[in-house]
Amino acid sequence: MHPVLLQRRLASTFAAVVVLISSSAVGAQSATTLSQPTNTQEFGLDAGALFGLGDRSSVQFTLPAARARIGFFLNNNSRWSIEPAAGLAYTKVKDVPYQFTYNLEMGALYHFRAPSDLISATRARVAYLRPFAGLAGVATGGDNGGSDNEFSVGAGYGVKIPLRSGLALRMEANSGYGFDNKALRLGAFAGVSWFARSIIPTPR
Repeated sequence: MHPVLLQRRLASTFAAVVVLISSSAVGAQSATTLSQPTNTQEFGLDAGALFGLGDRSSVQFTLPAARARIGFFLNNNSRWSIEPAAGLAYTKVKDVPYQFTYNLEMGALYHFRAPSDLISATRARVAYLRPFAGLAGVATGGDNGGSDNEFSVGAGYGVKIPLRSGLALRMEANSGYGFDNKALRLGAFAGVSWFARSIIPTPR
């Protein structure tokens, strides 16, 4: 075979091999990405402690659960999740007006490790930072009843400790500022989290 024709044939063969390898790699990567579930949920319950500072100091302990929360992880094993949380209580005694208290929060969690590390084979601890904004208040019935609420902002630092696949212990220390009482609050949560779906990418 003529040298020029041989070179052309080798070049064509080499180019075909490169295209085949590249296509396989892209296909494998796409399969891995598509196999990751979207918006993985983290369900949890927390016991809480709250210490209010300032002119109107306060102490509050709520056991076994101060709030319920649902976290929504962003796609593709993102380190971010959006987490609303709520704590509600209703009290009514005969011949006494009712009292309804609520504590609503919206937080955004940034995990210092990929969330899949939490329930992978190694089950590593995952620390996180949680800025949040909240609205807390109380409403009472009766002729002299009414309502009072307060908006607050703050941030917490915590850790998720795996217990078994899909289940983790969660602990957090946080601080916040209430704009109505103009007081700083220190808080702590301890609870459990259950993950509704696996957040480990599984190649197909």
